[in-house]
Amino acid sequence: MDLHDYNKLLDRAYEKIPENAKQSSRFEIPTVQLRIESKNTFITNFNKIINTLNRDARHFLGIFLKTAGTMGEIRGQQLFLKGIYKEQVLNRLIESYTKAYVLCDVCNKPDTQIQREAKKLFLKCGACGARRVIKEK
Repeated sequence: MDLHDYNKLLDRAYEKIPENAKQSSRFEIPTVQLRIESKNTFITNFNKIINTLNRDARHFLGIFLKTAGTMGEIRGQQLFLKGIYKEQVLNRLIESYTKAYVLCDVCNKPDTQIQREAKKLFLKCGACGARRVIKEK
């Protein structure tokens, strides 16, 4: 194969890559900001976290509370948790959720959506087109 033909093929392949897959921005989850009142913990920047993850608050809350092993609810712009929790523990739980339900396994981008087909949940990537089954915890 001629080097000129090879470069043409590379150019054509690169043109077919979606724009959002070409960007190399780093995805960062906001760290939790806590307020502790008596024996309760409030995540005051809960809406910012949910908006960054681009997930339904109810889906996140169900899994987050289950893994944290506590009760809680959304109160206005913040998340109320029964009990006192350290910042590192909550950040680790959010990171775990992000790896399982937000980031694509193939391209590691957060441009994903959760889709339900029959009784299974799939994580579909909008950047690279990959799709995988989500195991519900």
